[in-house]
Amino acid sequence: MAPHNPSQFNYTPATSSHLNALFQEDWPSVPATPSSTTLNSRPDQSQVPSMPSTHFLSLARNPTVGSSTVTSTSAGANGLSGPVSIRRGVDTSTTSAADFDVDAKTGFMPTRSPIVTLPGELGAVWERVLSAATEDGEGLTLGQYVTTQAQAEKNAQWRKSVNDMPVLSIAPIRDSEVHLRRAHHVLTFILHFYIHSQLPLTGPSPLPPHRIPPCLSIPLVELSKELVMPPILTYADNVLYNWTLSDASQPLSVENVKMINTFSLTTSETHFYLTSARIELRGVEALELMKSCMDEAFIGDTISLQRIVDYLHRLSAVIDDMTSLLMAVRDECDPGEFYTRIRPWFNGWSPGAREWLFEGVDEEDQLKFARLSGPSAGQSSLIHALDIFLGVDHTKPGPHPSSSSKGGDPTFLMKMEQYMPRHHRAFLQHLRAANQTHVRALVAANSPASSGTIGVKLQAAFDDAVMALKRFRDSHIRIATLYIVSQARKNAAAAAAASSSMESGKQVGLPAVEEVRGTGGTSLVPFLKECRDNTAKTALGSGHRQ
Repeated sequence: MAPHNPSQFNYTPATSSHLNALFQEDWPSVPATPSSTTLNSRPDQSQVPSMPSTHFLSLARNPTVGSSTVTSTSAGANGLSGPVSIRRGVDTSTTSAADFDVDAKTGFMPTRSPIVTLPGELGAVWERVLSAATEDGEGLTLGQYVTTQAQAEKNAQWRKSVNDMPVLSIAPIRDSEVHLRRAHHVLTFILHFYIHSQLPLTGPSPLPPHRIPPCLSIPLVELSKELVMPPILTYADNVLYNWTLSDASQPLSVENVKMINTFSLTTSETHFYLTSARIELRGVEALELMKSCMDEAFIGDTISLQRIVDYLHRLSAVIDDMTSLLMAVRDECDPGEFYTRIRPWFNGWSPGAREWLFEGVDEEDQLKFARLSGPSAGQSSLIHALDIFLGVDHTKPGPHPSSSSKGGDPTFLMKMEQYMPRHHRAFLQHLRAANQTHVRALVAANSPASSGTIGVKLQAAFDDAVMALKRFRDSHIRIATLYIVSQARKNAAAAAAASSSMESGKQVGLPAVEEVRGTGGTSLVPFLKECRDNTAKTALGSGHRQ
């Protein structure tokens, strides 16, 4: 397969007029050049002013300003249901795009490189411990793969360094959103190193919980409450807040970005994260096109409908580019290495596994956070935004087997929103409110029977966009099968052979597809198929609704 060249995708910003509340550009526009602007062509740093003083990241976080209550939209034992009281210094209830932390040029990615070091004692202790996990160029060994005394001793020595950390206060960084994000990233990486470097326990169920020492659990839970995020590794920690510029003199681009931290120190893990980052960057145009469609829907005349047709066709092309980027993960991420050396570090709690006990925090928090999911592609705000815009409904289970109780929980994607940065959650909620009479309803109201030629074009363009999203999900299923399902079956067969269970030609029992779970805790392939099928059912033309 030829190496993937991300710069092949051209980005031409869509026009905008009315709903600037959703996608307001915070930077002065740069005069257009005669040639098309590519995704990687941002203004020189000298042309870009400092962050606006009204941007929420420029404002002080004042922990003494009252409190507000955020209520989770999910329910069940995911640790995030019910009201969570938090101290809120910056009012993010307005409709400015800056309040949603969604940028016209970088989308859900930060406009500036995330900081790479915490200040003062927090950096001296937490950053040092994290660096020590990978300082010799090899890193720790996953507990399930420890085979030598040297590996066991190295893991134990590092885990002792975690236990020996003092309990530090987050007061020095409480007023800084970017420092809190870095702290969450650092402590959740330490958390997952700590949990998954343990030797596995054997014995009768239930096994005792993973015990997280107070020096780690207390500050992690405290800063997670400030950020209104769970105290566990998330997609934002792995991707959105885990990069820096390769060349600080050049702007952010898919070529000029590198990852800060990995668990395995492998090219495969770096490329896995970069794949998601590239999809996020390519999705910037999708966000702009969604906004433009909603602007034109506000007007609703024939000219506006024709513009929506054009925008929807362009949206289809953008989603297909995102699919190409997704499939390009195969270029430098080895499936076997991913499954055995990388993916296990991501795992949170899953059914039948040991719970996580955050020592030193109150009992209510211990119960909330005992069963948290690991990072998942389902935590990408970009894909949720596409679903909301196109009117894809994941809340109603279908009649086919992929929607059975073995498959995806119909509330799973709503649960995954609770693992997103709170400003992105607010963006999705605002998008739902602004898109209550979504584009699908507009297209259905202007059907070919009632609107003639423009209705035919409109329905074809809408269905084209929906099917592009379906193709993206088809590709996701193929990647999940290659990197997870197939590898799970290979590992099971190898383990069975090693334990002599194949003697006398005995058949080896391999895990069924339905038994392979994602890092988010779902039965992976049935859940992905359900999402794909829900997408296909959104199309309006009978030829597409399969």
